[in-house]
Amino acid sequence: MDASMAQGTRDDSKTYLVVSHCNNLAIRLLARSIENQRGVACTAITRDDLFCDQIQDDLVLINVLDFSSAEIERLLGRIQEKMPMCRVILVNADRGDNIFFLLNWPVVKGVIYQQDNDTLISKAIDVVCKGRSWFPRNYMDYLVRHRKTPTRCGHVFESLTSRERQMLDHVVRGMSNNEIADALCLSTHTVKAHLQSLYRKVGVKNRVGVMRWVHENHLEEESR
Repeated sequence: MDASMAQGTRDDSKTYLVVSHCNNLAIRLLARSIENQRGVACTAITRDDLFCDQIQDDLVLINVLDFSSAEIERLLGRIQEKMPMCRVILVNADRGDNIFFLLNWPVVKGVIYQQDNDTLISKAIDVVCKGRSWFPRNYMDYLVRHRKTPTRCGHVFESLTSRERQMLDHVVRGMSNNEIADALCLSTHTVKAHLQSLYRKVGVKNRVGVMRWVHENHLEEESR
């Protein structure tokens, strides 16, 4: 890969490759390949090391070969709650795996298949680093199809007040209580009160529960 390609994908954020075990030849080779593509260091870390103060708005690559779909979803839920500004790409995906539902998490910005060559991988990383998404056509078809599906609990959504719908919208966007308060010119105490009311109506306990409720009921369109 030439220097111009590496320079084209470079930005100020760092890159982290999330795996179950860092001491693995295949992982080292993948990390080295990504380093060549981005022109910056790619650090392989375990999921336990992911949630630290230093990692916030960086690029996070999750090696799907190392985790079950349920484990990845739990991991994405924590990332959405703790680090909503980071960008996630699912790497080493198998074309035959049914992981479409993982794309419902807003932090997921791209999918890279095992069969993708260095050129495609470089382009995917470049696109995501520039603030866009990199999804295969069949994944996009899935999202469009499900966003048109009628919700299974529309009566709950209709019962939300305008303020609660604002809270729902900002939670889906990954905003913190302080950010919501600033955006709506409210106190954080008032924001917490509206969020608790939203949680009660939706039947969940926290933000992760809200996100799951939105995704399971295909409410992405309505909550915007």
